[in-house]
Amino acid sequence: MNYTALGLSIFLTFAFFLYLIFNNSEGISILYDKPRFSLLDSKTFYQLYYNERDTVIIDLRSYEDYKKSHIDGSVYFNIENLFETYLGIPRKIRKVEGLLYTLSEVGVGTYNNVGIYSNRIEDSIVFASILYILKVRGIYVIRDGFEGWKNNNLPISDKVKIVEKGYFSYRISKSSYSNSILDLKEVRERMDRYLLVAVSSSKIPYIPRSVHVKPKVGFDRYVLGSYYNSHDISKNKNILLYGNDNYEVLQVYFILRLFLDYPHVVIFNGGINEWVANSLPVSQ
Repeated sequence: MNYTALGLSIFLTFAFFLYLIFNNSEGISILYDKPRFSLLDSKTFYQLYYNERDTVIIDLRSYEDYKKSHIDGSVYFNIENLFETYLGIPRKIRKVEGLLYTLSEVGVGTYNNVGIYSNRIEDSIVFASILYILKVRGIYVIRDGFEGWKNNNLPISDKVKIVEKGYFSYRISKSSYSNSILDLKEVRERMDRYLLVAVSSSKIPYIPRSVHVKPKVGFDRYVLGSYYNSHDISKNKNILLYGNDNYEVLQVYFILRLFLDYPHVVIFNGGINEWVANSLPVSQ
C-alpha cells in the first residue's frame, strides 16, 4: 500500500471540504443556517447568558425610558432604524450595508449572543427576525422584558453604556440577506415557485393568487400552526411574504421561520406598495 499517496488523498479531500465550507453559499448554509434562538424569561437569560463576554443586550423601549432605568449593560436601539423609505416606498427593510453598519454601532456582530427586550413583544420579534436573517450567532428574546427583570431583582442601571463596535462577517450576512429578502425583479422572476402570502392587519390590495393573513403574535405553537395551516400555509411549501408594512411582515416571518421552524420563507421587500407603483395587476 502506498501510504504517501493515501495520506495525500485524505489531505486533498479534507482541504476540498474546507474549501466548500468557506468559499460558497452551500458551505455558509452548513455553518450558519440555524442561529441559536430562544424565548426566555429574564431570570433564565440572566443565569445563562448575562455574564457571557460576547453577550450584547438591546433595549428597544423609548430612549426616555432607557435613560431612566434599564438592564445594566444594555444598549438603546430605535427599531425604526431597521427601515427606510426608498424610491417613495415606505418602511422597506434597509439594505444589508446599512443594517450591518447600524447594528455594529451598538455592538452587535456575527459572533454575538444578543438579548432583546421591549415594552412591545412585536418590537422584539421584528428585531430578532432581522438578526436571524443576518446570521447573528445567538438570539434571545426576553419575554417578560424590563418589568420582569426588575421584579426578579436583577441588575439595573441609569448609565448609558459605551459599546465596542461589533463586527459582522459581511459575506455570510450578505448571502443570507440576498436569499431571504427579494426585490421586485426577483419576485416577478420567481413568483411561480412560491405560495404568495399577503400580510396585513387591515384589508389591502394583493397580488393575484395570494392568500391573506393577519400578523398574529402568540407563543402557542398549536394555535399558530392551526391558523396558518387553515390558510394552506404549510412547512412543505416555499412561502413569500409581503404587505404594505414590513414591520407586520417581519412578525409573520418570525412566527413561521423562527418559532414554527418553517424552512422556506422569504420576504418581498417592496411589498404591495412597490407592486402597485409599477402598475402591476392586483386583486381586492
